[in-house]
Amino acid sequence: MQETLDALREIPHVISVEFLDKENNNTGLSFQQLSALLNKKSRLTLIGNEGCAVFFENKSSIFLVRTEANVNLGAIDLLIDSLKKRA
Repeated sequence: MQETLDALREIPHVISVEFLDKENNNTGLSFQQLSALLNKKSRLTLIGNEGCAVFFENKSSIFLVRTEANVNLGAIDLLIDSLKKRA
């Protein structure tokens, strides 16, 4: 999994890849809310004028990928899908 997270960090315009848990959560949403949203979807992508946020869950852990506005979301999707196939 570390290889995939490192690959996500290398995509142009990706600002950060963060691991969220109950103690480390600076998103403004509760960990339980994020987990409930991700139970219904494989990933949640929020797109704004100044960037994107992609939340995904892997093995009961939630990750947040923060990006600039012109990121290649397809590349992010491919890497996240590769994590799901390995699990």
